[in-house]
Amino acid sequence: MRKIFFALGIAVSFTISLAAQTQPGFEGIITYSISFENSGLPPEMLSTLKGSESIIFIKGDKRRIDLNTPIQNTSTFIDDKTKSIVTSMDLGDKKYLIKMTDADIKSEKEMAPETTIKYVDSTKQIAGYTCKEAKVKLKNKDSSEETVTVYYTTEIPSDKMKEIFEGLKGFPLEYVITQGGIKMTFTTKSISKESVPDAKLDLPKEGYTETTMEELKKTMGQ
Repeated sequence: MRKIFFALGIAVSFTISLAAQTQPGFEGIITYSISFENSGLPPEMLSTLKGSESIIFIKGDKRRIDLNTPIQNTSTFIDDKTKSIVTSMDLGDKKYLIKMTDADIKSEKEMAPETTIKYVDSTKQIAGYTCKEAKVKLKNKDSSEETVTVYYTTEIPSDKMKEIFEGLKGFPLEYVITQGGIKMTFTTKSISKESVPDAKLDLPKEGYTETTMEELKKTMGQ
């Protein structure tokens, strides 16, 4: 179970990176399904994780990224204007509000892998968009390497490439990541260009305990 929580934590980082890539002026909702097939997990765990998804709400300088699974729900709120990143996490009957400190952000940037992108002459249709294939080679700080398969569309231009997909010529609609030995496939189910209510981008407060990532790690360790 710890490996699942770790892998989902990495997934949150990936979706935060993706949400920073849409062009200015785009407003709407992007929904990804998350598949754990061929991940090596036992059948009972695969059954438990069925129906997992990630939803990105984008409006102006603000974004919200929901990661919803039967065992863990998180929402990450990003505000470019105030330079803040806050994640709400529901773990059973406990709720946490985790603010990323400047040190956390700096550490993530320092640990980000080097990327090399190779474009492949292959296309597929995803959520009504024509997507091209790319292989993103990641070289981690410990010199280990991994290649991520990405399908992206140029129909949703992007200009703020960050972290994992820096330099990609479009917006990723399908990608595969492997962390802690667990394989996760993110595939876009729908893209809805619509007005996002301001309330969707407001931080929740009632019932939540404010903490930092470092403190939460200690709590989880206990």
